Amino acid sequence: MIQKSLTLLLFTAIIIAQEVDSVEAKTPGQAAKRAMMFPGGGQFYNGQPIKGSLLIGAVLAAGFLYTDYAIKYKNYDGNDAAEKATYLKLRNKYGWWVGFVYIYGLLDAIVEAHLHPFNEIMSEDLTQSKQEGQQKK
Repeated sequence: MIQKSLTLLLFTAIIIAQEVDSVEAKTPGQAAKRAMMFPGGGQFYNGQPIKGSLLIGAVLAAGFLYTDYAIKYKNYDGNDAAEKATYLKLRNKYGWWVGFVYIYGLLDAIVEAHLHPFNEIMSEDLTQSKQEGQQKK
């Protein structure tokens, strides 16, 4: 488990350390690829490191809790079936949370990549473009 976490951390550091050309437009396809690599990857690609870090943290926490309850469920030796059922219920709950955060990160990365040029497009001076077009006639 620790080796997998360290490998993920190293891989994340390599992705974050790469410089992204600021004039390059963000594409939804590239954001989806990065988001599929690991949760938060698409957010780092879109220039949202805080959101990406939160997604990584959420998946790691849910994954840790999933593993913890899976071990408790597997190794339970008591006679109380309700307690063992509780471990199973909590294991499944955190398993679903891992999937939910992963899918949320994927969809969010795609939407943010689509909306990346929104501020530049909306800040264009449309009246100036209209006046230039009339002067050319």
